[in-house]
Amino acid sequence: MQTENLLFIIGAVILALLIAVFHYFYKSKKNGKTSVLLAFLRFISLFSLFLLLLNFQVEQIEIETIKPNLVVAVDNSSSIANFKQENEVLKLVEGLKNDVELNEKFDIDYFAFSSDIEKLDSLNFDKKQTNISKPFKQFNELYKDAIAPVLLISDGNQTYGSDYEYSKFIQPVFPIIVGDTTRYSDLKISQLNANKYAYFKNKFPIEVFLNYDGERTVSSQFSVYNGKQKVFSKKIEFSSNNSSQNFSFHLLANEVGTHYYSARIDYLENEKNKINNTKNFVVDVIDEQSRVLMLSSFLHPDIGSLKKAIESNKQRKVTLMKCTDNFKLEEYQTVILYQPNNSFQKVFADLKSQKTNYFIITGSKTDWNFLNTVQDNFEKKAINQTENYGPIYNSSFGGFVVEDIGVNAFSPLVDKFGEVQFKIPFETLLFQQIGNFPSEQPLLATFDQNDRRGVILLGENSWRWRMTSFIESQSFQDYDELIGKMMQYLSVNKKEKRLTIDYNSFYYSNDEVIIRANYLDKNYVFDSNASILLSFRNTETNKTTSVPFSLKDNWYQVELTGLKDGDYSFSVTIDNQNVKSRGNFKILNFSTEQQHTRAQNEKLSSVARKSEGKLFYLNNLDSLSADLIEDKRFISKQKSERKQNSIIDWKWLLGLIILSLSIEWIIRKYNGLI
Repeated sequence: MQTENLLFIIGAVILALLIAVFHYFYKSKKNGKTSVLLAFLRFISLFSLFLLLLNFQVEQIEIETIKPNLVVAVDNSSSIANFKQENEVLKLVEGLKNDVELNEKFDIDYFAFSSDIEKLDSLNFDKKQTNISKPFKQFNELYKDAIAPVLLISDGNQTYGSDYEYSKFIQPVFPIIVGDTTRYSDLKISQLNANKYAYFKNKFPIEVFLNYDGERTVSSQFSVYNGKQKVFSKKIEFSSNNSSQNFSFHLLANEVGTHYYSARIDYLENEKNKINNTKNFVVDVIDEQSRVLMLSSFLHPDIGSLKKAIESNKQRKVTLMKCTDNFKLEEYQTVILYQPNNSFQKVFADLKSQKTNYFIITGSKTDWNFLNTVQDNFEKKAINQTENYGPIYNSSFGGFVVEDIGVNAFSPLVDKFGEVQFKIPFETLLFQQIGNFPSEQPLLATFDQNDRRGVILLGENSWRWRMTSFIESQSFQDYDELIGKMMQYLSVNKKEKRLTIDYNSFYYSNDEVIIRANYLDKNYVFDSNASILLSFRNTETNKTTSVPFSLKDNWYQVELTGLKDGDYSFSVTIDNQNVKSRGNFKILNFSTEQQHTRAQNEKLSSVARKSEGKLFYLNNLDSLSADLIEDKRFISKQKSERKQNSIIDWKWLLGLIILSLSIEWIIRKYNGLI
């Protein structure tokens, strides 16, 4: 305490004491015990009042005890139910919640995971996918500065995502193995690769990976059926030293349409899991291919990246040429112009005369003076200095059905600095962001003019976007579908359809059936107030169900769950409008979770070893609680904090004043001094 404050307090004591003595002893005829008590009460009241008036700052040290976290992650996938371990897992979770000593030492957080991770509310063990690597990734972020060992309750079987065995572990992991770890003889089709599309009268490739788990030598027959017709077969032999085989073969696409195939490998005698002996796949046989011409005057990584993205849909074929080469523009449905310059003069003239849709990509080598004069849709007053333009997704975009694939995290594109001005109506899919400052300037935009469609991307180095998309989702699919949607937009005339439907020809039984619709009014503007209805029918049972579409961003969407395997036909209608679209899809019987025959104790043991944790089995948890409690790594921490408090905030001091004055008044009243 400062010397100045101490002197003030001493002065307050003396002053309060003098006033109390003067009031009860000076010229007082009664100087007994009652006067002493009353003087003391008056002294307490006055001294407390003086302290409040002086309002000193008092330093206090608050000590907070921070317990370590214990993260309990429970596998909520259907594989737990397949092993018939639901009750045991529920008992374990309940036991952890009721363990007094464990809860005294740890702040316990409970999570359930499958394809995603969420706070544990209830467990039903009916999720169709498992991604074990995702919880570790999120726990590393959530508890990066804390002590938080992870209790992983799982069978260790993962259906997708990066291999969790090689995840980064910043906390010790204590796996609890659920399910049977016994090895059984098993044959399975572990993977089958086939293109979604094939061309009529062409052969298309199939690649198959077969695995055997067992000790003795066995032989089996691998076959492929198109409906009930066998179209391929091969005899396969396995042994303990030859436990996996992969091979390729070709099938003939001899009929246009959607074909459903079933690949099967014959069961072994007494084989326990027969579900993984069959794998279904679908191939759409098409009679023609959309041709895309990509023109450039120089080489750039963007060109190869765009070609791969467009050709990921086998209905499209990209031809790369220089703008000075000889080509017939009428042979192509869409033309991509990469960083146009003066050498594109004839190309633009031909595009205009033939009313061909086009996709312009600009960048550091674009001649904007030429581009401004050769077309009348937009212009940019550019300077030679380049700028980095980051992307911002526009959720209100209505040109076609498209989802945000996380473009806001993509790297910036490079283009010449300047402001773009459109002379015709346009829609922006991606806005520009310069540094940390977003703008209303378009980075990726679409436009329609005189029955022609166009797309413009104002920047180069989009090949990095495809790489980023792969890193985030472990697949090029999301990015390739975005490019595919733009190609589809450019390949049709806008007046052909007011109602467009986006769906797949088949879904697996563990997938959500998602059907999207994009509806334009009579002026070909997106109608956000339409009432759209989906009616679908199971062709086997003839049961018909109707579901309304819901508006999502700038399209309509229906999500169907719980559909049984089989063929379905559907129609999409607009209320009070003579507009309708039809389609068909098939639900294939496939459950990834049922492909597993045993728990992955080797992988979970590796996780425990790498993270310096310990492996447990569900039927042997006697030492689990004791090991966690006695582990010296998991100790509570104390955190001290200095705080400056004002005396006027001490409510008890005001209470003391009221109490002392009240007692003084009562005594004076009782003794007839009032």
